[in-house]
Amino acid sequence: MSFSDETRRRFLQLAGGGTVVSLAGCLGGDGGQEETTTTTTTTTEAEEDGQEHEEELPEGVSEEEFVHGPVPEAYRTALSQAGEKRNPDELFTKEATQFQEATEAVEAGLAQEGQDCGNCAEYIPDKNGDGFGACARVEGYIDPEDWCSLWESIEEAEAEQEEEGEDGGGGGGVDYTL
Repeated sequence: MSFSDETRRRFLQLAGGGTVVSLAGCLGGDGGQEETTTTTTTTTEAEEDGQEHEEELPEGVSEEEFVHGPVPEAYRTALSQAGEKRNPDELFTKEATQFQEATEAVEAGLAQEGQDCGNCAEYIPDKNGDGFGACARVEGYIDPEDWCSLWESIEEAEAEQEEEGEDGGGGGGVDYTL
């Protein structure tokens, strides 16, 4: 490498460094040294699966059970708020349904304000006092303040069931077979 190449390279390094320092000065600060803060977060299995749950898990329930089930017996084949029977063998994963807290879904533009599991046709309300319910179509424990892409209003589901009943679908669209 020749002397001029080394000089040019050194000039570019210094000029680039000066630009960064200038930008840093323009972007804020009072000329003093800024305090650096380090944040440490712990990633849970649920977060690795795309889920975040800040709520406390029900007593005796592992993170794996919370996310994937099984849910308590009272929910396993229960009816949802719109009368749909839960089939434990035909459930979606939370990951497949963009499952998340309703407030986050609204912020991301996925849901409208007021849409959450607690007012979804597929939701099975808390039956054992632990604060969590289940879903007729999604596995694991469900907080009524969560949301997923399968969200459907109770009124829409009931109207669809009435239409199916009128069209000869019978049973209001609810399958009661085991």
